[in-house]
Amino acid sequence: MRVLIINSSPRREGNVSRMLTHAAALAKDAGAECDVISLYDRDIRPCRGCMACRSALACPIHDDMASIAEAIKSADRIIIGAPCYWANMPGVLKNMFDRLVYIFIADGKHGLPRPLLKGRRALVIATATTPMPFARLFGQTSGTVKSIGRILKMGGIKLIPSLQIGGTRRRDITGRDLRHVGRAVGRLLK
Repeated sequence: MRVLIINSSPRREGNVSRMLTHAAALAKDAGAECDVISLYDRDIRPCRGCMACRSALACPIHDDMASIAEAIKSADRIIIGAPCYWANMPGVLKNMFDRLVYIFIADGKHGLPRPLLKGRRALVIATATTPMPFARLFGQTSGTVKSIGRILKMGGIKLIPSLQIGGTRRRDITGRDLRHVGRAVGRLLK
């Protein structure tokens, strides 16, 4: 099994990064091949909305997106770590999804989108500075998971129950949080 971890946090030692490092170790211990992509370490230019990718099945912009597309297509399981930015995903992650529409969907019957990544499963780990339960109730972490989940679902990827952790401005993740990561990764790898 091949697991791809996508880190959309700019903080290399932050809460999201630490949880994803733990998730990668657990996946490797379970025998999975594991690749980690930190989006802030990659050259990712903005989408120009040219739609050339839809017919060419490749983006005409030359940067690191082609290798990210291949990593997603070859993954059986995907873990996405995202800090909450205004009840949504960080811009770098949204930009990645915008640029990769051609690997997620194709034109289907009657012009409706046809999912291209069926059979894959994903886990989203979202954090917010807003404390729990308000991070969920006010749509912070839940908004982040929902927006990512919509894109994954359009591509045919099944989202398992995700991990939402609030109050991260005043505290670092705990052993309890890492145990939650472990349980979620276990569910993902089944």
